[in-house]
Amino acid sequence: MERRHWPRTHGELSEGPIQVRVATIEHLFNPMDPSPLDERSLDPEVADWIEEWAEDLDHDAPVAVEIYVAGDRLTGREEAAVNGLHRHFEYREWQTARQLRKLLREGRISLMIGVTALAGFNAVSRLIGASSNPVVRVVHDGLSVLGWVSMWKPLEIFLYNWWPIRHERAACQRLAESTITFPVGR
Repeated sequence: MERRHWPRTHGELSEGPIQVRVATIEHLFNPMDPSPLDERSLDPEVADWIEEWAEDLDHDAPVAVEIYVAGDRLTGREEAAVNGLHRHFEYREWQTARQLRKLLREGRISLMIGVTALAGFNAVSRLIGASSNPVVRVVHDGLSVLGWVSMWKPLEIFLYNWWPIRHERAACQRLAESTITFPVGR
């Protein structure tokens, strides 16, 4: 029976370092990238594995990554691998910080538009006024609803969308400063 190498519970996830198992050191990196090893981008699956695991770890504890290379075929390239991993997550941290800034800018613009639309629709709704005429009543109520619906996007951004990006950025920042080791065997 094959031995599993991934955590199944939150307790297992939090109890030790992030573990990555590869056949050779080159399997950590994107094989399509012709750059030298320490300048290559990580293999997308390896990067996702490490980043998702780091996002689930305790936010205050330093991150440790253990890379197990089959048959201990490191060939003296540990330093290049460590530099490549750190550079990858430094870049990911920069990307997510930029993404967060763009989202918050979009939120501010959406908020200005939403507040303006809310004020405008409510003003027109009040000008129409309440009426016993069913058509006028539908228009009156519809304008009020449109005003509040125009606030949907800024509320979504400021209440829900920003914090997962911030969480991802913090994980990448911690990974960029992580301790990376290459244990033998196991």
